[in-house]
Amino acid sequence: MQVLCKPSDSSADLYCPICGRGFLLYWERSSRDQQEVTLPEIQQTVRDHHSGDGHPEAAFNIPSWPGLPQFSAAALLGGATF
Repeated sequence: MQVLCKPSDSSADLYCPICGRGFLLYWERSSRDQQEVTLPEIQQTVRDHHSGDGHPEAAFNIPSWPGLPQFSAAALLGGATF
């Protein structure tokens, strides 16, 4: 399942456990059960940012996707605004 993670300075669906940075999550599928299965992968990806250059300043997809984030299935089906 694809998820769009959009950095947010106000409200957030997920916070980085290392630095506290907030992210809004836009899901490709709305099933709560499917989202719960994917959540550990999202949390691990956010943690892994700290072993590199830090969190991306722009929205990003999990799993990664080579196109523009606003045209990803997660953004379109999840109702993300840019």
